[in-house]
Amino acid sequence: MVGASCASLVAGGFNGKPADIYSVVPNQADVRKLLGDNDWWVGTPTFGVLPLDSMSTPTTVRFWVSQPYVHLGTAEQMLARYTVYDKTSSATSAMTEYQNAYGTSPTSPKVGDQVLYYGLQGSSAAPFATRTFVRVGQVVVQIVWTRKDAIPTVTQLGKNASKFVAGLKDLSKLHAKSTSVDPNLLPPPGLDITLLGSTQLPVESFVVMILAAIPDPILALMRGGGINDFAYGDYALNNDTHMEVQTGLLTFPTSADAADWAKAFSPGTPDSNGIGGAYLSIGGSPAAGVYHYVFASGKYGALVVCKSSTDGEAASRECEDPMKSTALAWKLALGGLR
Repeated sequence: MVGASCASLVAGGFNGKPADIYSVVPNQADVRKLLGDNDWWVGTPTFGVLPLDSMSTPTTVRFWVSQPYVHLGTAEQMLARYTVYDKTSSATSAMTEYQNAYGTSPTSPKVGDQVLYYGLQGSSAAPFATRTFVRVGQVVVQIVWTRKDAIPTVTQLGKNASKFVAGLKDLSKLHAKSTSVDPNLLPPPGLDITLLGSTQLPVESFVVMILAAIPDPILALMRGGGINDFAYGDYALNNDTHMEVQTGLLTFPTSADAADWAKAFSPGTPDSNGIGGAYLSIGGSPAAGVYHYVFASGKYGALVVCKSSTDGEAASRECEDPMKSTALAWKLALGGLR
């Protein structure tokens, strides 16, 4: 992973990198075991380092890492966000702000140094939402879980919280362990986007990334072609740092397989460079959407996504020209022009 390093403790506290925190985020198998359901799939992470959201990120926040999970067959989702503050007192102040905003919380089960449990009811297809906040030293973990049928017990929320913070018990032992991405499999450096982080992800995450309405057949098709993982890159859009750019690269057995995939999954009619792009509505109120661009280059199939860093917001039109140029530059680079 870009920026990977062993974590260390210095006078100011935890001095690790986003890759170190990401190493303890529960994976797909962990969440399936925790919730007792194999229909939970892991999505793509966000590495919240500057310049992403540079205008709104508090100066006390060093960085954050978020990881979404989706539950097939329902609208249920789970999101874990790990925020690393500059010092413990800043993290404690954040917990106080959450308590002031949401009110009184149960004090048990006790997890970490501080824990807050909250439940809310909305009107979506997963109307029962819970928010759990756990502080471990200078790290605050927020777990958002939306369910279709009922608010879970506080005991279950405590079990979830324990799993998500288990790796934070000794920050000095955190060590990035994910498989690094070959820089040649990422878009070439340019003036439109800034790299935040990268990692290899399971192919299920790619299926989530393309917003597939019926994921299982697509997963079976890709695995049948020998694809089990992909190269993932996370970026900030330079001309609007509230926009996040995500890239995914699949390696197919043959060029024909890659071309067939791009033709089948292109969000729009390919342009003269063979790049198909479109703005896709994802619902929300007001209506939200994202930009997708798809192309093939040799044995590679590539996806570029530009979206708001805040779920439920519409992507800015500032995405359009930079994404077209990024996709074209990446396609040429994958073809040997690097």
